[in-house]
Amino acid sequence: MVEPSRSQLAGKVVPLPNLIAIAACFVLAACSLIAPYDRAAYEHATNAKVDTLALMNKATGSYDEHEKEVEALVRQLDKAYEYDRGRQLNQITVAQWDILRDPNRDLVGGFLKMWKAKGTLSATFIAEKKKQVGDAFDQIVQLESGKRAKAKD
Repeated sequence: MVEPSRSQLAGKVVPLPNLIAIAACFVLAACSLIAPYDRAAYEHATNAKVDTLALMNKATGSYDEHEKEVEALVRQLDKAYEYDRGRQLNQITVAQWDILRDPNRDLVGGFLKMWKAKGTLSATFIAEKKKQVGDAFDQIVQLESGKRAKAKD
């Protein structure tokens, strides 16, 4: 006789807790844990990457001469961040934007803060920071483009 806490599955007796765990896995697999691909988010990230790296090249010159461009870039980054923040299930991308924009970290926000404080930056320093910033943008872009590939499956 089968115990009341067990269920039969394909002719085999499966303990009820295991059956519940299996069902929970199916439910979780059916639910998306990340936002779907969004073309606008992808374009925001790629455009911001290109504009950021181009502006970083100008940091050998005076910050004061490029202050309006810096303000425009910060506004562009803020718009991309706010767009992604408004999308459901997008916490990973939002966290990436937070790190990228943070003036107390070593990516775009920190670079712009340092440029403002020092007035100009060396070409060697800029080249190294561009690699780091480019890689950070690539992570955002790849996460978004990976959503498209996942949606096609």
